[in-house]
Formats: sequence, C-alpha cells, structure tokens
Amino acid sequence: MASLQILFFMLYNGQLSVSFSVIFSEQKLQLLNTRPMEPNVHRRVRKKDHTVEENGDVSLSSVSDELDPWTAWAYRPRTISFLLVGACFLIWASGALDSESSSSGDLVTSVKRGIWAMIAVFLAYCLLQAPSTILIRPHPAIWRLVHGMAVIYLVALTFLLFQKRDDARQFMKFLHPDLGVELPERSYGADCRIYVPESPTNRFKNLYETLFDEFVPAHIFGWWGKAIMIRNQPLLWVLSIGFELMELTFRHMLPNFNECWWDSIILDILICNWFGIWAGMHTVRYFDGRTYEWVGISRQPNIIGKVKRTLGQFTPAQWDKDEWHPLLDPWRFIQVLSLCIIFLTVELNTFFLKFCLWIPPRNPVIVYRLILWWLIAIPTIREYNSYLQDRKPVKKVGAFCWLSVAICIIELLICIKFGHGLFPKPMPLWLVIFWISIAVILLMFLLVWSWQQHRTLGRKRR
Repeated sequence: MASLQILFFMLYNGQLSVSFSVIFSEQKLQLLNTRPMEPNVHRRVRKKDHTVEENGDVSLSSVSDELDPWTAWAYRPRTISFLLVGACFLIWASGALDSESSSSGDLVTSVKRGIWAMIAVFLAYCLLQAPSTILIRPHPAIWRLVHGMAVIYLVALTFLLFQKRDDARQFMKFLHPDLGVELPERSYGADCRIYVPESPTNRFKNLYETLFDEFVPAHIFGWWGKAIMIRNQPLLWVLSIGFELMELTFRHMLPNFNECWWDSIILDILICNWFGIWAGMHTVRYFDGRTYEWVGISRQPNIIGKVKRTLGQFTPAQWDKDEWHPLLDPWRFIQVLSLCIIFLTVELNTFFLKFCLWIPPRNPVIVYRLILWWLIAIPTIREYNSYLQDRKPVKKVGAFCWLSVAICIIELLICIKFGHGLFPKPMPLWLVIFWISIAVILLMFLLVWSWQQHRTLGRKRR
C-alpha cells in the first residue's frame, strides 16, 4: 500500500519515468546480490546433478548449460528413430514379409526365437523409456537396461517357481545344453590333513586342490566388489564372518559347505576375504580422495587427455560417503541388519539353486547370475543408503531395492520348493540351540535399547 502511494505521488509530480528506472535498478541490484549465494556455479562449464521428485518418484537429471560437443549426441533422445530401426529388425528377423516363413519352420525353434524377441523388445523399451535411476555413469541408459534385465530375471524366476522340480531341471537345458544332468557335489572336508604322505602325486594334495579351486578368485573378487559397494569395513567383516556361520549352519544340507577348519578360518576369512576387503577399501579411499571437476572431452589439450577423459566416464561422477550408523538407534540397527540378511540370503541362494537345479560351478549360467546380481546391487546399495539418510516422514525405497528383495524372495521360494526331499539330514541340536540363543539375546538387546531410548526421550520432553 505504501508503494502505491509513493507511485501515485511520483506520477502526480511528473516523475513516473524516474520511478520505473528506480524500481528496475533495485530489482537488478537484488538479483546481483543474491547470485553469489549459489555455490560453485559456472555457467558454461560446471554441470550439476540433482534429484527431481515427480509424483513421489525420484529420478536423477543432469542439468548443464552446455553439453560437450563430442558427447552431446549420446544424450539426445532418438526414440522414434530407434523405434523405426527396431521395427525393421523385427520385420527381417520374423520374416513378416516372407510368405513362406508363415507355413514352414520348427515349432521349438520358432518359440525360442519368439521368446528372445520378446526379451529384446522389452529391453529396448527399458533402454529408451524406463525411468532413470540415481546413477548416471557411464550413461543413464545403461542402468535403465540393467533395470529391464532385473525385471526379466524376476519374471523368469516366477515362471520357474510354478514348475515341477524335474521339469525345471530339464527346462534349464534351454539355457545351456550341459544342464539337466545330476552332478556329484564335492566335499571339501572329507580329508582335512594338510600333509598326505601316502599320496603318490602330491603330498600336499588337499592344500593344492583347495588353493587352486575356482572359488578362491571368486572370493577375492567378490569381496572386492562388496567393499566398493558397501564402503564400510566393520559391516564387511560382519558379512564375511556371517557367511562362514551360514556355511557351518547348512553343512549338513550341502556337501559343498563341509569345509576343513583351516579352509574356513585361514583361507576364506583371513586370506581371501581379507585381501578382497583390503583391496576394495583401498579403491574406496582412492576415489574418496579425488577431486571431481569434470571437463568435456573436446576441451582436453591432447589425445592422451581425451582418452583419459573417455575412460573416466566409466568412473563415478562423484563419490558419496555411505554413512550406515547401525548403532544410531534400534530402528537403524534393524535396517542395517536387514541389509546383511538379504546379502547372506542371496549368497546362500547361489549354492542351493546350484544344488537343486543341477548346475555345475563352472557353468556360464552361474557366472551370468553373479554378474547380473552385481549390476543390480550397485544401484540397490546407493538407493538403500539414500533411503536411510532421508529425513522425510513419508518415503519409499527405490525401484532397484524393491526388485532386489523380490528376486531374493523368489529365489528362496524356489530353493524351498525344489529342496523338498533332497535334505534328509536334520539340523544338529547344538546348532538349533545356538541360533535360538542368538535370536533371544538379540531380541532382549533391542528391547532394552528401545526402553532406554524411550526413557531418555521422556526426560528430555519434561
């Protein structure tokens, strides 16, 4: 109201033009004064990653004033072009314009090709139209493709769950011709002697066979990858010791878990797992200590710089410190414990699926599943950590978190259904008493902790 009075007064005195100049000058001065409040803003070089929430869904969008000319083409949507190219490919692969293809051909071959075409179409849709995740390197489309692969794996597991055990074993032949045949399980604890004097070939036969087993490099690389994802050394050691306890618990069911004491404690925990965790945490510290100021490929001074920047696209755009804080409060402890349980269940599913479906350890199907789970776990850990650190009263887990839990549950149900009658030996009584005691102690610990926290909050309110 006071501004209107001043405006009319100035209009009455013939100073309207001066008033407008003063108003615009004040607005310009206000904008100039507020601009420095935005930290690290560079209009033409700096890129800023931020999250956008639409209808409760969180998606990552990369906003930049000017894309690098060398890579701008990779971020331009060409959905219609890909649709037309895909349609042409389907016309060629299906023989839609060939009059003879509709009346000839083997049924099994046609069904296989049709299923692969369905998978390809769905993955193409996910690549182009699925929502983006919180990861943007090397390209958001890569993680949209991984999301589509996870959905296909979940659907395939659901189909397998509704089959009979023998039919499911024979169905695995469609994935690899060597499957569907019963294989003997190797027992690592049949002879725990390190020195075997009666062996004609090698007196350290047991040690040699264990050291050069395919699971040794799998242990090292597996824990290196877990360290990069979890980035918390105490939590990694909990998972490492926890899996050895799982092997001890289920050794009466799987001969593969029947290991010698020196294999379980020295080789697995103190050598393989330790080296993998050590290498992974050194990788974490390396990326954590770097300064992330990305410059486009076209602005690199020489060819070596352009090659380094291209390879740098496969490294994180920024490195976040994951703060798990399991001892923050009882609810956070349960949330972190749930992560450990899911991790251990996924690892156990590998061995039980292999046993129930007759899949040998060196079969490519096992390797493909582990690679897929590794790709799924990378965004899952990021989403779950962001979920724990989010202080909003109403929140939901990300898509990859939901898919990971769903896949883990379906795999577990397959192991339970197909495992009926395969494990006649009961669990030893001392193991039952041990885990019941652990559960009771854990429950009492959480109840006492919650009661103490409730009393502390009550005193603060008073």
